[in-house]
This record gives sequence, structure tokens and C-alpha cells, in this order.
Amino acid sequence: MPDERKREPESRSAGAMSVPGVKLPGPESRLGAPTPLPELSELLKEPMPGPARILFLDLDGTLSDGVIAYDSLGDSRNFWVRDGLALQWARDFGVLPVVISGRSSKAAVLRMEDLGLEYYFGIQNKVEVAERVLEREKARWDQCVMVGDDLPDVPLLKRVGWPIAVANAVGEVRVIARTVTGARGGRGAIREVVEMLLRHNGTWEQVLKRYDIL
Repeated sequence: MPDERKREPESRSAGAMSVPGVKLPGPESRLGAPTPLPELSELLKEPMPGPARILFLDLDGTLSDGVIAYDSLGDSRNFWVRDGLALQWARDFGVLPVVISGRSSKAAVLRMEDLGLEYYFGIQNKVEVAERVLEREKARWDQCVMVGDDLPDVPLLKRVGWPIAVANAVGEVRVIARTVTGARGGRGAIREVVEMLLRHNGTWEQVLKRYDIL
């Protein structure tokens, strides 16, 4: 006659839950050493603990598209107009943009002055300049954001609370970044970053109200 005993349900991990983007250990992991799961708090925590106060930016390949042209009158850079508008929003709503570049450029100086941004060009040690800004503003590293694309940006990216790489950054920059933008440098990446920062700071709605959107 058929066995009418109640069957026990298949064993499940107590308290297990599905977290998007996280692969739970399968049977193969139970054959050897257990595969540790990431702490849920680590997956869900904010990108930085408090409001962003200072936004450090590289220029070439980050704020510009990285193309440098020369003619008899000098050099030229390509800038994305929406990036410039976003940096004005950042400044108006409590985030100080500071551009630090290893190269000096007359075209870039004109753009920085047009936007009213603080900038430092021809800089070999970006961390040293950033430290002076922090001291002046009485800010901490964990209150700062840095956006970069190439190896000279790495020392500063490693110090800030929220390191960000543009979409076309080199691998060494992307791997240490907490966030990688969807847009490329000089093609809307900074607009994307500023919106993230203002949303994080709780001030994005003030931008929308400025344009009668809310």
C-alpha cells in the first residue's frame, strides 16, 4: 500500500532571501568550503554616509570628451552643455565643484570662467590640491566625491567617500569606483553624477521646482 507518511519539505536555508544581482551558493559550493554571502547591509547601504559637500573632477576625458585639437590659435576642447548646467546646479544647492587637471588649457580656462567654477590646471599632485580645499572648507574626505577616467585620478579616487568612474574610464579606475556612469566622459557623465549627488543630498526636487516641474 502507498506510504501515507507526511513528507518533510526540502531543506532550505533559514531566513534566506533573494537579493537582485547576488548569486546564492549552489550545491557545488557545499561540496567544498562554504561560499560566504555578502551582508545585506553592505548591499543596501548608501554610497556615502552623509551629504556630499565637494565634487572633485578631472577635466580631459571626464568633463571633456578627451579630444584635444590644436591650430595656430591654440588648443580646443569639447564640452557637453548639460554637464555645465548641472555643475551650476551643484554649486547652487550645496555641492562645491572643483576641477583639477594635469594639463593647462586656454580653452578650458575660458569654459571654467564661463561656468564660474573653481579650477586648478597643470597639477601633478591632485591630492595635495584637494587637501588644501578640504582644509579651507573644513570638510572631510568622506564628504567628498571624485569623478575620473585615467590613472592620474586614482590617488584622489582612493581617498574620497564616493569614487566615480565615467563609462569609458580605464579598467584600473572602474575597478576602484563605487559607481560607473552610463554616459561617457564629455558626453553627459557629469550631468548624471550631479543628479545622483543631489538626489543623495535630498535637493534634487529644488532643481525641478526651479523649472516649474513640481
